[in-house]
Amino acid sequence: MANTLPEKDTVTRALKLGMLSIAQDETSHAAYLYEAMMRRMSANEVQVLIDEWRKRKVNAMWVFAGNLLQRQEEQPLLVQDSVASETEANTEFAAA
Repeated sequence: MANTLPEKDTVTRALKLGMLSIAQDETSHAAYLYEAMMRRMSANEVQVLIDEWRKRKVNAMWVFAGNLLQRQEEQPLLVQDSVASETEANTEFAAA
């Protein structure tokens, strides 16, 4: 995903660099987990566990995509406008 972002704008460039940093960090976590699993289980058991996880991940992605395609109403945004978020937070705080 990060590689598809343009580097012309400073905001998208910063987002891209942040996403790449997170991906690198997650890769090191996965490598550590793999090593720990190999110390405690046989190679065959580790492979079965990895295959099961991949199968569940793909199935979850298909369900998500199917649900997304079946909905006709407006989809919620994955990010919020910071001004709108502050206004909502102030309104909720004032009501409390």
